[in-house]
Amino acid sequence: MTKVQKILLPRKSTPSVKAKFLFFYTEKFFNKWMSKYKFDGLTYQQQYYLMKKLWCEGSVACSSVKSADKELAGLIDAGKLDMGENELIFTPWAPDKRFNIYDFPTHVRLINTRGVKFITEDSLKLDEEVVIIYAQKNHKSVYSSIEAKLLELIDIEMKMRSSRKAQSQGWLFTFDPEDREQAKIMQEALDLDEPYIFVPLGQPDKCKGINNGAPYILDKLEQDRQKVENDILTILGVNNVGVGEKKEHLIVDEVNANNQDIEESDNIFQNQLEDDFKRVNSCFGKKIKVIDMNEMYMGEDLDYNEDEEEDEEDAR
Repeated sequence: MTKVQKILLPRKSTPSVKAKFLFFYTEKFFNKWMSKYKFDGLTYQQQYYLMKKLWCEGSVACSSVKSADKELAGLIDAGKLDMGENELIFTPWAPDKRFNIYDFPTHVRLINTRGVKFITEDSLKLDEEVVIIYAQKNHKSVYSSIEAKLLELIDIEMKMRSSRKAQSQGWLFTFDPEDREQAKIMQEALDLDEPYIFVPLGQPDKCKGINNGAPYILDKLEQDRQKVENDILTILGVNNVGVGEKKEHLIVDEVNANNQDIEESDNIFQNQLEDDFKRVNSCFGKKIKVIDMNEMYMGEDLDYNEDEEEDEEDAR
């Protein structure tokens, strides 16, 4: 087999750099979202499933095991069986072809992805036998809300990667055939980041750095990257500085404005979840509470910045 034939053979596909950046940031923001809320009254597995479905699909159905087994329902209602947190089940769902005048489904069917017996195949009446929990008012997934910004972030990372490569300084070795070994020694010294390069006496032009003239823009791209990343965190309602600067360098009004944006985004999710779980509690006699794990405590930060500004004025 010739060298050309080897090159033309199909190679094992590997993820592109762009795909790796997308994976990295998607997982980073997914973990931020998964740590955002805690649900007092649900198991850790129920909480994980609920948050994951809201991230990727935007909604999930909440029903009771009593819907699938009348005998089991009788035991629970009679107080002879207490299933506790396991009484509620969370599943994907689909509308059952019936809608009211406000375009909401009146009946839905649960999607039994694991084929278990305690998930009913019957049509369930909305807000009586089943409650749909949404991530936000537009009923879209959390991921869809940040997808455009996420792609923008990946684009900046790719530009930063190209810019870093453009800053690499090449080296030019000139040598006579008899000096080949000396040139290899200089090359190895450069590869090992040796601070001293030895060149034969009287031949200083044997090794030269090549300046490609590419402008240094990494600092500007990094500011753009931080800005877009903070925008995504703000959309998720997660604490962040907001403008790509250290918080102690911001004035109080800037911090307040950024905190207000974060709080408003946070309310989009929290208000929706609280409303939906009120219906869950009402329908199934539960006391599930939505707890925001990213509540902001801004008072100390603001006092610190105000004191810092006063100190700067006194210094003048």
